[in-house]
Amino acid sequence: MNTMPLLFSRLRHCPILDAEGRLVGQLKDLIILPLGVLPPVTKFVVLTSDKEELILPWEAVARLEQEPAAIHLSSQREALQPIEPRAEEMGLGRTLVDRKVVDTKRHKVIRVNDLEFQEAQGRLHLVAVECGLRSLLRHLVSDASVERIERLFNARLERETIAWEVVEPVETELTKAKHRATYAKLAKLHPADIADIIEELNPSERATVLAALDEETAAETLTETEPEVQSSMVQMMESEQAADILERMEPDEAADILSDLPEEKAQELLDTMEEEEAQEVVELLTHEEDTAGGLMTTEVFTLPPDLTMVDAIGRLRSAEGAEAETIYYIYVTDDLDRLLGVLSLRDLILADPGRRLDDIMVRQVISVRPETDLREVAETFTKYNLLAVPVVDEGGELRGIITVDDVLNLILPMIWKQRVAKKYI
Repeated sequence: MNTMPLLFSRLRHCPILDAEGRLVGQLKDLIILPLGVLPPVTKFVVLTSDKEELILPWEAVARLEQEPAAIHLSSQREALQPIEPRAEEMGLGRTLVDRKVVDTKRHKVIRVNDLEFQEAQGRLHLVAVECGLRSLLRHLVSDASVERIERLFNARLERETIAWEVVEPVETELTKAKHRATYAKLAKLHPADIADIIEELNPSERATVLAALDEETAAETLTETEPEVQSSMVQMMESEQAADILERMEPDEAADILSDLPEEKAQELLDTMEEEEAQEVVELLTHEEDTAGGLMTTEVFTLPPDLTMVDAIGRLRSAEGAEAETIYYIYVTDDLDRLLGVLSLRDLILADPGRRLDDIMVRQVISVRPETDLREVAETFTKYNLLAVPVVDEGGELRGIITVDDVLNLILPMIWKQRVAKKYI
């Protein structure tokens, strides 16, 4: 039994022989229909001795010999009927070998050096891609050269394979409709993992992947990327697409991105956004970046003081509550949006359903002013052990809230930089 893996590098350039054993040409490429866990090879490309390319259906193959590799056809050369590939099919040598793909299991971008197939019932199926040093050397030279290198250094170069079921190709030439199907595996990952993957790609590939995701996932992914990556990606997008994604983001996060763009580009995107969302972002852009006003989000869930507990819970379950960035606390405001009090979700759930909010709310609310700097904001979170802090102006109006993750995102990099500096002093 042949234990050698069936690899693309061993099949490529192998002879194609017709039913009478006459040479038709050599194998140039294999074409698959990229569906399912083990996608089948549906067609193959033959390079004839006249340097012409023939695309034939895999059904034209009578048998496949592996050692030495050769493909025998079921008909004579004169009877071959070339066909065109379908739009959703892909040539492996053209779109996978020497190209980047995403390992969605390990959340890494890798370069494909070879492909592994499995033969079943007369048809080839793509089962894995190969990466790593061994497949790279085989791709550049030959199996014999790899073996000589192993003997020379007295070391075994192991094969590194990744199952096709967790592989996502990075392809910039496909249509948007096909992207949505192609990136189905990637879209199932957490946005933070997608962000890590995107940061390993070049700017063009980043824009392609982001454009393929739905707007909600794209917005969450963009939020998780580094600021310089955010800026470059937004600038590469069409204005309408970028505006749609920015509208899906929290206002404070959209404001952070726009503040890093050239003024002309930022204004263009603001003009393209819906008026309400754009106005929220503009308001945040008037504040310094490292102040409470620059950190806060304006999407705050508030309730009037005369609501009963049961009515408050009903309002919390409404669309209004679902749209809030986060609901750690319930903020109680009057008709002029002045902050009157606060209560926790625990207070709301455990209280008598008939009691009013102003009966149980805490009236001495810990808050910060819009101009409060980052250090004081962080100290407020730490001192009072809070998950969110309201931002209130001098007139008592609730302007927004800052969540603990917003502060951590800024404080943690500063702490790590300080630790690294101390390490090498």
